[in-house]
Amino acid sequence: MSVKGVVVGYHRNLPRYAIRTDAGYVVLDVEWGSLVPQQIVSGALDQQGPGTLKNETTGEPVEVNIEVTGATKQAASLLLRE
Repeated sequence: MSVKGVVVGYHRNLPRYAIRTDAGYVVLDVEWGSLVPQQIVSGALDQQGPGTLKNETTGEPVEVNIEVTGATKQAASLLLRE
């Protein structure tokens, strides 16, 4: 199932991002490609593990490893600081 979300945060030193979806926050690591805040992404944002998302803003694929799905804003924020 394809889920859409908006990039709302990132880690300063790691390629780790928080994505806001209708079902909560997703925290993921980018393995290949790039994301920046306010970009829209789509794909299996509801499934943990490796996958490919589509950056809807640029049209480019982004290889990711999804660490957490359905997180609260506070939990996502804490994971971005690790």
